[in-house]
Amino acid sequence: MCEKSDENRCNLTNILMQLRRHLSVNHNVAALSQRFGALNSNLERVNFVEELIKSAEITIELQKDVKNDEIATKYREKGNEMYKKRKLKEAWEFYTKSVCFAEENSPNLGLAYANRSAVLFELNLHKQCLKDIKRALNHNYPEHLKSKLFVREKNSKNTAIEETCPHEAIPIVTNNNPNIQSASACIAVREEENWGRFVVATRDIKVGEVLAVEKPLVTLVVNELSNHCHECVSLCYNLIPCKTCTQAMYCSESCRDYAFDMYHKYECSILATLRFLQFDKLKLFALKISLQYNDLGETSDLLYRSDRYREIHNLVTNTTKRSVPDLFERATAAALIYDLVKTHTNFFSAFNQNNFKEILLLHMQTGPSNFHEIVELVPNSRGIYEPEEIASGAFAFLSLLNHSCCPNVARFSYGSTLVLRAIQNIQEGEQCFDNYGYHFALMDKSERKKHLQSQYYFNCVCQACEKNWPLFDSLPSFNSHEIEDSVFLKLSSGDVETAVTVAGDLCTKLGELQKLQPCKDFCQLQEIVKQCFVVMGNKRKIF
Repeated sequence: MCEKSDENRCNLTNILMQLRRHLSVNHNVAALSQRFGALNSNLERVNFVEELIKSAEITIELQKDVKNDEIATKYREKGNEMYKKRKLKEAWEFYTKSVCFAEENSPNLGLAYANRSAVLFELNLHKQCLKDIKRALNHNYPEHLKSKLFVREKNSKNTAIEETCPHEAIPIVTNNNPNIQSASACIAVREEENWGRFVVATRDIKVGEVLAVEKPLVTLVVNELSNHCHECVSLCYNLIPCKTCTQAMYCSESCRDYAFDMYHKYECSILATLRFLQFDKLKLFALKISLQYNDLGETSDLLYRSDRYREIHNLVTNTTKRSVPDLFERATAAALIYDLVKTHTNFFSAFNQNNFKEILLLHMQTGPSNFHEIVELVPNSRGIYEPEEIASGAFAFLSLLNHSCCPNVARFSYGSTLVLRAIQNIQEGEQCFDNYGYHFALMDKSERKKHLQSQYYFNCVCQACEKNWPLFDSLPSFNSHEIEDSVFLKLSSGDVETAVTVAGDLCTKLGELQKLQPCKDFCQLQEIVKQCFVVMGNKRKIF
């Protein structure tokens, strides 16, 4: 059995510690480490760790995850307390948990839907309120309470308005690239030994231009209790639960049914255990991909596609650059997941076990270097919008962009779709550079290089690093532009009209300022331009 930790938790970290203790007592650790490091395939690595886990007699106890009316009732009662105090966010959270835990055919599910509809009514989410009322009536809602629910239904119908999309219309690529499904013809993919695959401009590109619009092949919502669909990532305040587990919620029956048929029927029984073991999002993401894609398939199509697994499979893994402890930790996670899938699902009645091990460990390596955040602006207590990660996505094309500490492109989230725009003028033949989270104005050179080497295994040679550009506070300022305070305030408050109105002019000014960089003026204006496009993307009106 997995031993209890000091925190009384059995998790991946403690399992690794237990495994190392076993090896230090019973084996020559140095010799085993050397043997593991000499392995050439992901299958060999997972099999190697499997044998060690068996010899250490480490087993994982499945965490029971079943619907429970008693728990559902407690959550609903807590929701009632919050509702009486007018704490609508907290009430919504408890009612949603009650929906999640209520047994499928019990009145508790109807009661949870009905109570959540009251919060939605208060928040003027009348369309969603009506859906929850309908669900309550379809799930054994008590007869003696229906009259009150009918009144709410009538009031909602009288005041219901069309639901608004949480983002503006998704930009489109105006001149499609014949070789890249999601990209404009203004860019192309090249490959060189020192750079790997990378993206270059095929003509001069202006600030603000759309270079690519890409949908992810697979997504993973990062929070367990979320107001986003676990399948399509759409913002939704009246999610419905998986009929069997308490780990996944969906915006509609169609998303729920699709997810179950594609992959959730396999992960459903083990997700609670994986989260109990504190598996991070990248390991859960690797599982989700591996449950859906087990075959590269035959193709003669030379188009680089965003909707095909082959492109995701062939993303860089950095295997040869990873340390033995890094690969061992990932192989251990893969072995534990494999055992749970084998023991508690029927997945391998249809799919090859060895292929699953290979792909699972593969994507535990591709994920950290390639997958991207999907973000949403969320209002804080002062009404200022701040970005929050809502999901991760596997984007085949966007993963080809190299890093720069002074990037010339940036990604913006529209639903689960990412839009790539130029945030500098880019000359024909110049490489398009994204930023992996380490900007020269915010982090000094040594720190940036350390982080980039640690996660991405390269030594950055961008302009900012080569010329050792200073941090923002030490940059020169030319006072070359003035932005009214009201524009700052409106953009930080999520005002789309302001963003649309000023974006074009600010992009032109940014292009003119480019010759002065590095300077405060360019950095400040670039952030404002980025904020304009962020505001047009995902934005939550309420909690």
